[in-house]
Amino acid sequence: MKTLNKYVCLLIIICLVTACKKDFLDKKPQDLIPDDVAYGSESGLAALTVTLYNDINTEDFNYQIGSEGGFPSTVTDEALRSYPWGAPNDPVVGNWFGDWDYGRIRRVNDFLEKIDNAKVTDDIKKRYKAEAHFIRAFHYFNLVKRYGGVPLITTVQQFTGDNISQLQVQRNKEQEIYDFIDKELALAIADLPEISVEQGRINKYGALALESRAMLYAASSAKYATLQLNGLVGIPASLANTYWQKSLDAAKTIIDQGMYHLYDSNPNKAANFQQLFLTPGNAEAIFTKYFKAPAVSHAFDFYNAPQSFKVDYGCVTNPTLEMVEEFEYRDGSPGKLKVYDNVGNPIVYNRPQDLFANKDPRMFATILTPFDSWQGGIVEIRKGVIDGGYKTTEDLWQGYPTNDNSFKIVGKDGPIAGSNDPTKTGFYIKKFMDPNNRLDWGLSQTPWMVFRYGEVLLNYAEAAIELGQIGEALNAINQIRDRAGIATLGSVTRDIVRHERKVELAFENHRIWDIRRWRIASTILNNTQFHALYPWIIWQNGVDPSQMKYSFTIVVAPKNSRTFPERLYYEPVPQGNPTYVQNPLY
Repeated sequence: MKTLNKYVCLLIIICLVTACKKDFLDKKPQDLIPDDVAYGSESGLAALTVTLYNDINTEDFNYQIGSEGGFPSTVTDEALRSYPWGAPNDPVVGNWFGDWDYGRIRRVNDFLEKIDNAKVTDDIKKRYKAEAHFIRAFHYFNLVKRYGGVPLITTVQQFTGDNISQLQVQRNKEQEIYDFIDKELALAIADLPEISVEQGRINKYGALALESRAMLYAASSAKYATLQLNGLVGIPASLANTYWQKSLDAAKTIIDQGMYHLYDSNPNKAANFQQLFLTPGNAEAIFTKYFKAPAVSHAFDFYNAPQSFKVDYGCVTNPTLEMVEEFEYRDGSPGKLKVYDNVGNPIVYNRPQDLFANKDPRMFATILTPFDSWQGGIVEIRKGVIDGGYKTTEDLWQGYPTNDNSFKIVGKDGPIAGSNDPTKTGFYIKKFMDPNNRLDWGLSQTPWMVFRYGEVLLNYAEAAIELGQIGEALNAINQIRDRAGIATLGSVTRDIVRHERKVELAFENHRIWDIRRWRIASTILNNTQFHALYPWIIWQNGVDPSQMKYSFTIVVAPKNSRTFPERLYYEPVPQGNPTYVQNPLY
């Protein structure tokens, strides 16, 4: 039984910040400040703006779906959720990704309606208005990528009588929402500074990064989605290149300016990629959400620590074998692991780590593989013992060859099926994890990069390949690969760009949206059974177990196959307003 009761009353206070010096968001929230004070000085405006920033859903560590530890990666092809007491097949269901909250938009609208009368200079007004336009664009982007067209409300609605029809604003077309986002960001970009000297404030390049991402999604909808419901969902295909170009242009502006670059401070490529996600304010971070425990924190380490390193829960995110094999070898050859020889016999390795030799260094920074070093110990993943050709596997506590506790059949970090938590795939997640500390619930402080330069390069590459600008796409992809420490390419295709996006951005909550906007989720997830990799020690009497050899087996992971019906490319529209047209197939 999980010990959750002591956590129920804790509140997660989300605070959105960028990599700067002073704490902009350490202000009194809006609902405690009367308008005459809020709009009477710049300090009042700053305090008022805190609420607007805090409203942004950045889909960070605290963004979960389904149940405890239900990180988005566990319903894609990236990972499985370990817990057997959760939904056994981790289905993707409508409303799991829902985010219909017009209260946030109302607060921005109210701010924009009142700020012109604020008792501050025009330059100060311009800056705050630009921030508000960015935030409103972010809100509408979160809506449109989920629902398609939504009601476009830009003023504060007031109920003035018994007739509520005046408040029942109907859905706009999906194209209209993306065009509105484009216009909002143009307003933001025009008046935001290039550098924010106060912690917590968006700058011009953060707005450009959102423009690049949002227009990439719009272009994908135009090219890959079906136009339905008179444009409430889908965008005319003729507009695809227009949006690809907008995405490319925004990314190129960031690239050409040279203010940000790929983090490359450590010659050890695996360590460098790991440090990218643990180093606050690094040169790749365009817009970052910071955490400071206990008030502003998350529980990613608590949920994902390997079995023998956990405080309580642990083990949640189990990368699939398919995800591991997505990482190429350093020479650029396909990443399929050499588990069996040409006739199907298991290959014997002197050390279990040898199976992963020469893999993409990003894999070692992203995924904990069997017998990796971790927090001063070893992630001991072993399925069992092979002795004289016979396999023996028991529970975590059974010894071998006698039950004298001298050697455990199953590794202390699993894997084991049934009611226990340890990995079901033979892997744990490493990206974002604190390498030094075992952290209880709500004590993690690893920052979340909302926008980073690596994504900007990948956005640029995708837009370029779709526009036929092959050389531009190749250059961007090779920058990513060179930083990673793997062979650069002489040519590039759409599939290569998508592959590079999958491995570079693994577990950063992009994949669930990428496979939806490309309309490949049903192909990837429907009736798909993902696989696990299990190590076995080859027993030799009289030999120290640390010197014994290992082989591996590939098995179907003990989770049911996934489903992704076509309707799930859009979320169901909430029916609080019964006049809304519902999305297809709901």
